[in-house]
Amino acid sequence: MHVNKVQKIVIGGVVALLLFALYANWEYPNGPRRVAPQRTFSLGQDIDVSITLVSTDAKALACWSDKEVGGRHCEYESASQRWSKPSSTGRPMAQDILAPYKTTDDILFLVPALWLEPALAKRLTIDPPDFSREHIRFVANCKMHIEGEMQGFEVRWAPQGQWQRQDKAFIGTVSGCTLSEG
Repeated sequence: MHVNKVQKIVIGGVVALLLFALYANWEYPNGPRRVAPQRTFSLGQDIDVSITLVSTDAKALACWSDKEVGGRHCEYESASQRWSKPSSTGRPMAQDILAPYKTTDDILFLVPALWLEPALAKRLTIDPPDFSREHIRFVANCKMHIEGEMQGFEVRWAPQGQWQRQDKAFIGTVSGCTLSEG
């Protein structure tokens, strides 16, 4: 009789675990909801970032704002007008144009000259940004130096895409990028 009692307890435990697993999958079909800890940044800080990309991002991503931060600015000064003001930094224009990028943990940054980084420039020679075909997503793992913060601007994720309002994002320059599959 003792064996029957143990069997009933084991079977009851297995059934309870199965029911819990079914309930958890029903309640959270993509797994339990996890809230990522908020990362905080400050001007002058150097951080590690993992930016998720496809090669067409080199031509597709843009932002607009009529503001400049540390001589850096969006490609557009309005929704339809490219930046028309002369450089205030003396740097080549490509080094001052900001574009929006997201990290693998979904943080938006505005980054100038990302595709001038040697690893990314090489990637474009291997996988040119051709919009007529699919591209493999990859991750640029870089050091980023936080240079400023822009507030009240708009981004678009495709050349003819809709502009989307953003409250704020940090501006950072990158260096030492290495690529991984993503």
